Amino acid sequence: MKPIYCSALSLALVCVGCGPILTKPQVTAVSEFGTAAKNYSALPGSVLRAYEEVHSADTLFTASTAEGKDAVMSLAVVKRSLATSDELGRKAAQLDKAVSLLTTYSEALTQLVSDDQLKALDSDADDLGKALDGSIAEYNKLPHATQTINPFGAATAAAVRGLGGIGIRVKQAKYLQRFVEEADPMVQKLAKDLAALMQELGSEGTGCVCFSAEKVKLEANFISYFSLRPGFMNHGDVEAFASWMAKAEAGKKLATMVDASTTRLGKAHTALVAAVKPDGSLKGRLEELRSLSEQIKAAQTLQKKLESN
Repeated sequence: MKPIYCSALSLALVCVGCGPILTKPQVTAVSEFGTAAKNYSALPGSVLRAYEEVHSADTLFTASTAEGKDAVMSLAVVKRSLATSDELGRKAAQLDKAVSLLTTYSEALTQLVSDDQLKALDSDADDLGKALDGSIAEYNKLPHATQTINPFGAATAAAVRGLGGIGIRVKQAKYLQRFVEEADPMVQKLAKDLAALMQELGSEGTGCVCFSAEKVKLEANFISYFSLRPGFMNHGDVEAFASWMAKAEAGKKLATMVDASTTRLGKAHTALVAAVKPDGSLKGRLEELRSLSEQIKAAQTLQKKLESN
């Protein structure tokens, strides 16, 4: 979609009393946050999936170090591992569902700075508002949603649609400003919920400890595994242990990055609210948005590396 912004000349030509239209830096700020938010959405669940893989591999190595007489105990370990994998899979799906609200919002932002369908701006804003309200309703059903997020999309669209005597591009700016301002409590609440949920499930603090603990267990299993197998150590087995230890370390780093991005999410949106205001200065605010974007890109790079191994 092609973004719309005003040049200095077009801004000067806006009628007195009509209000300003979007400037290029404002569109950049919106695009920066929208892209970062959309990219972030895949990361929280990937942390749990990475941990599940490491934990599962570690448990199987533990089971393989049991001697014949401990076969019953070894089987119990495997069963517990399978149960843990199922639970982590459910929790990852829960995180995916939670961040889908952020995806819906980021898509709305992209649409609101596009000039592809300006003639249908009112109906598009209505559709975006309803879609956002639907995502909010679904989010409020999740068990970790401790406080209800009030829907605002349809009401915001209706309020701006009712304004008379203004040009379509001025109305576009007003839609965007109202949507971003009304969305701020939602984004702040979502960031807080996600931070709490990730800490509970396994992330910074608990999760990094979890990945670290798995790495320590892998090292202990390495010693036990090869102590029970006299003679030269099989290259393939050594390589497998090394691969999983590297994955545990990468998982720990990814968890730390995602936690930092979750914390920065709310601050970046606060900067966006100020940036899109008609009289808002962008000084320092684009830096906040770009910091979030760069942090998420770094996490994405690590995520892809984890998934490719």
